[in-house]
Amino acid sequence: MISERLLKSQQLVRDQYDPHFSWLDLDPAGWTEFKKPLAEGVVALITSCGFYRIDMHKAFDAWNNLGDPSFREIHIDTPADRLAVAHSHFAHNHIRQDSQVALPIEHFKRFEADGLIGKLYPWVYSFNGYIPEPQQFVHEACETISRRLKADQVDAALLTPC
Repeated sequence: MISERLLKSQQLVRDQYDPHFSWLDLDPAGWTEFKKPLAEGVVALITSCGFYRIDMHKAFDAWNNLGDPSFREIHIDTPADRLAVAHSHFAHNHIRQDSQVALPIEHFKRFEADGLIGKLYPWVYSFNGYIPEPQQFVHEACETISRRLKADQVDAALLTPC
């Protein structure tokens, strides 16, 4: 159900950017209980902060008024100095000081070493969280990422929003 506030926001986007814009109203996802202890589970990290590898990826189109519906796959062993953020809708000062505030790979490696989680999934999925036209993102990127996580038997994912 789309709230009155979202309807007003929808009209603002229509007036300023896209006269055909509509919020994507998805059926709520069902609650899925954990089938095993977290200490035995595989946990993935997903971020909407727009991280990408400067030596491998093209930066997100952060200044596109309709957003960039693509995603990047980043290995958890990627050195922090090879990561950058392409997202124009939040201040990056905290991430520049410590990327772990938005992409807590080292913390989750420690959780794995300490037995708090069974295993950290080796790939991080990153996307640019400013996507006011999300249909393509939901139907392409999200479905692709979901299929991969399911095929690799990932039990849980943590989304770090920015």
